[in-house]
Amino acid sequence: MKWLDSRVKGGCVTFGVPHAMGEVKKGETLCVTQNGSEIPSQTKPIAYWNDGSVKWTSVAAETDGSEITVSKGTHNELPAMAAEERDGSVTVDNGLFKAEFFTGSRTLVKTPELEVGIRAVKSVVKYDGDDTVKRSIPFYGEADECVIEDTGAVKTVVRMKGTHKAADGSEFLQFILRFTLYKNSNKLDIMHTFIYDGDAQTDLIGGLSVDVTRKMSGSCMNRRVKLAGDYGIMHEPLQILNVWRPRIGTKYYDMQMRGENVDVSDAIDARNGQPCAEMLDNVTIWDSYKLYQATPDSFIVKKRTAPEKCAYIDANFGGRSKGLMYAGDENGGFAVAMRSFYQKAPSAVTASGLSSDAGTLSAWIHPTEAEPLDMRHYDTIAHDQTYYEGYPWVGSDPYGVAATNEISVMVYSGTPSDEKLMNDADAVQRPAVVVCEPQVYKDTDIMGVFSLPDRSTPLKAWLEDELDKAVDFYIKEVEQRHWYGLFNYGDVMHTYDYGRHCWKYDMGGYAWQNTELVPTLWLWYAFLRSGRGDIFDMAEAMSRHAADVDVYHIGDKKGIGSRHNVIHWGDSCKEPRIAMAGHHRALYYIMGGDPRIGDVFDDVRDGDFATLKNDPLGAFYDKSEMKLPTHARSGPDWSTYCSNWYTEWERHENTKYRDKIQTGIDDLKKAPMRMISGSNFEYDPYTGHLGYIGESAAGGAHLAVCMGGPQTWMELANLLDDDVFKDMLIQYGEFYYLSVEDKVKASNGLLTGNGFVYPYMAAGMVGYAARETKNEKLAYQVWQVLIHSLAGKDKDEGFDKEVIENYFNNRALDEMFWISTNFTAQWCLNTIVALELTKDYMKDTKEEYEWEDWVK
Repeated sequence: MKWLDSRVKGGCVTFGVPHAMGEVKKGETLCVTQNGSEIPSQTKPIAYWNDGSVKWTSVAAETDGSEITVSKGTHNELPAMAAEERDGSVTVDNGLFKAEFFTGSRTLVKTPELEVGIRAVKSVVKYDGDDTVKRSIPFYGEADECVIEDTGAVKTVVRMKGTHKAADGSEFLQFILRFTLYKNSNKLDIMHTFIYDGDAQTDLIGGLSVDVTRKMSGSCMNRRVKLAGDYGIMHEPLQILNVWRPRIGTKYYDMQMRGENVDVSDAIDARNGQPCAEMLDNVTIWDSYKLYQATPDSFIVKKRTAPEKCAYIDANFGGRSKGLMYAGDENGGFAVAMRSFYQKAPSAVTASGLSSDAGTLSAWIHPTEAEPLDMRHYDTIAHDQTYYEGYPWVGSDPYGVAATNEISVMVYSGTPSDEKLMNDADAVQRPAVVVCEPQVYKDTDIMGVFSLPDRSTPLKAWLEDELDKAVDFYIKEVEQRHWYGLFNYGDVMHTYDYGRHCWKYDMGGYAWQNTELVPTLWLWYAFLRSGRGDIFDMAEAMSRHAADVDVYHIGDKKGIGSRHNVIHWGDSCKEPRIAMAGHHRALYYIMGGDPRIGDVFDDVRDGDFATLKNDPLGAFYDKSEMKLPTHARSGPDWSTYCSNWYTEWERHENTKYRDKIQTGIDDLKKAPMRMISGSNFEYDPYTGHLGYIGESAAGGAHLAVCMGGPQTWMELANLLDDDVFKDMLIQYGEFYYLSVEDKVKASNGLLTGNGFVYPYMAAGMVGYAARETKNEKLAYQVWQVLIHSLAGKDKDEGFDKEVIENYFNNRALDEMFWISTNFTAQWCLNTIVALELTKDYMKDTKEEYEWEDWVK
């Protein structure tokens, strides 16, 4: 194993270890070592091969940052952490402190030092000219479910589910919380997920926080706050002993700034030699602090004294805070820190009541200082013809979308140094990730077909350069375009507007990508083959965004998602493809079974049932004439179901879902052209049957190959005992690049041959056919398409960028005037796959692949 190069190293970490089929049997143990010595670890299988052997193992360990080795073998059995469920509550003792978790209470967690709760503020609006906030209503989180989700010698995870409740009993924003405690660790990690369940027209999100309260004691001269800024710590005592009178010198102030406790009972006024402790009581007592990250580029710090009628004053400012605030007294203190703090701005960390008997630190996922999160659509009419939206009606619906944030709470026995707090903040912002070398991922065959970088010929070197240029451009574009915000961070835009020198952020279906044409798979394959930390970081952010925001988690749309739009939930097309498990399998397994992604896999497992009320082809067919209750295209609908069911099968060995895959395959075998037929079919989610209804492909036949279907099917072909299915994939690959005339002939006139557009999107499928049949001509065509679809005829620009000088907010704006994420994602993904599938047939230079008009 190795440490991801973009993250911190060491500490408590959970990671996934892949195994080739048959390598690790059920019940066999793994030994985890550092520097040749075994370290305490906690392991469990999280996926299985179809032969019953273990495919992925989750490993949790307390590490020192040196190299980790995982191997088969016996290991020292250590006692599990003390954890107990009783009458709706849970108690966990990690050896350093005991935590109690409660249902039916505003206090969700209690330790000897801390109490933890959560808040939401609903901003209810009325319409009177300009929209105005009518009133803000506070809601407090109460759990109705509390269970031990995972426990062992190294960590325990407690999951709580519930909703926020107001004083009148009304409810707003369901939540899922996960609290992770590591053995003998001072840290409590919180994974906070909320699900929107309000009325988008009236119920805005005015605030959302995690609140941590600690008893405070001792003199306010020995109470202090520390805030993490861009580069260092802002440190202030609540009473600052840098005074005019009495004249006590700098001794006490210097001690305060070193984090030491002071005792002024013996302080002498240098003017008259008299004791002056009582006079020092007049020093201002500061009580409350706010660090408000208003934008990704600016934060402000404010503070005030305790009386509520007093004003906050400006205290400091900066660019990008590390998102940590500490508060302490004579006996130690505590801190809260929130990950992706500036990337999800507006955000905040605040402190209140520090001069009282109980001080509270709050991590604000959305602060009340900011404008409420508006869940409404951007227009009252649809723009399906002009701007590529779905249907000619508005279908915007945020009910059921989610967002997840990671917050850490740390307890300190003394005053931590500034360096310690900056390191702790960095560990929250860039948490350690343990991964394998790319060769291991490839050799274990756990993520389908992908190539490793190879520059051994001029052609391969050129392709690798283009792949690097593409991903480097998008990584930089996130920052250059500030694709930030609670609901936006992680996503990218769809299509570029060369005239305005920006993306089409306001043009219907050309705005946010919402996983269209699987940029997720492109980025994850790019990471798996390279091991680059910057690619992992972007892929993780995209998966976390798309799995939550672009997918419905409750309601009649649960398990499907929203097509690309100006607003993430805005498009009228609600379809399965956005919710495909395959988008996020790499993240789930690499992170050792990421629990939130696991929730999403459970949500989408039966997403096909959501199409009973949200038929993806409902606008094209008369329901009264249908034999089956809904529709599914072989791709991207049924192919998405295959991904969802495959994931359920490998995670839980649930053969019911393997059988649903096989049922669909068997139905496709009966179609005149097997997988080529359709792609529109009727569908029954209760049985998994597809019903052939003729040769019609809503949206185009290319949709069957550009939404992750080929990647799923190629994996399944090696796992299902079905040679006919393999032959169906081969037939599809052999067919796609035929001329229109030859397509008509091959289908006996059943197909017009005109629907198979965008040849570069099918390069992976054609490459599969070339490898399986050893067809050098097909392999040649693959590279004709991929080379000339990027470079075009007689040009070599590829993913070269231009620089626009003195753009609105940028002296030198990097630009590709023609760029679209659809093309980039599919070209890169198919190139990565085809480099592996056709490696035995590739020529040395791109000049050896001639331009022909058909490749367009």
